Amino acid sequence: MKIGVIHYNISDFTVEQLFSWCKENGVGYVELQRKDVWEEDKIKIDEIKSLIEKYGVKISQISCGNDFVQKTEEEFENQIKLVSQMIKIVKEIGVNQLRIDGGWEKEGVEEKDYKKLIMEGVKRVVEIAEKEEVYLALDNHGTLTNDYLFQLEIFESIKSNFLGANLDTMNYRWFGYPVEKLPEIYKAIAPYTIHTHIKDGEGTRENYKGKVLGTGEIPLLEAIKILKDNNYNGVWCVEYEGDEGAEGYKKSVIWLKENLEK
Repeated sequence: MKIGVIHYNISDFTVEQLFSWCKENGVGYVELQRKDVWEEDKIKIDEIKSLIEKYGVKISQISCGNDFVQKTEEEFENQIKLVSQMIKIVKEIGVNQLRIDGGWEKEGVEEKDYKKLIMEGVKRVVEIAEKEEVYLALDNHGTLTNDYLFQLEIFESIKSNFLGANLDTMNYRWFGYPVEKLPEIYKAIAPYTIHTHIKDGEGTRENYKGKVLGTGEIPLLEAIKILKDNNYNGVWCVEYEGDEGAEGYKKSVIWLKENLEK
């Protein structure tokens, strides 16, 4: 079982503390953030490689933190450059997967242009990723790419073996889809899924609360079955957004290990 955790909301751990925690808790993979590997002008390739060797924990993917919804052509092109640079960084570290975002609504960009900018941005960076043989996992995040029909439109329009989904089990619910709709969404996205965020919680938008896996309203067992039925063989990455920090992650990892074996 490829079980991982994301470096987010886990008791303010440094990257090395996270690697150490993973080794202690039988977690074989981590998802890192851009700032973990590239801070200001410093790119930490050798530091990350040494942690991988020291703790025997692999990196499942690194999050780019990009946003293609930009006001000007220059700002849009800077986002393409950002993703391009991150593709090179993950490859130098020895990782072959980068998590990308579509973008976020903002003042100064007309609503009619949101999807057009995201589609164009994803197309552009996929061309780069194909040449470098790095996979891009598009997250269902925010109010734009949580629209699963738009996600499908992206995947079906671009049709690249190097583009897939980072399926976040909770975010569709956060967006506003009813719980009973989630299995249908999972079934639609599962064939494109190359990474996961196994996340639980309850409520939508400002009423959302993160929960330990198995204690919220998300049909996680059904999500796991759907992914398995679609031959998903990537990392099952825990993301926990409650207030228990590392303890919440530990409980969630235990739940996931027990339930992946069923």
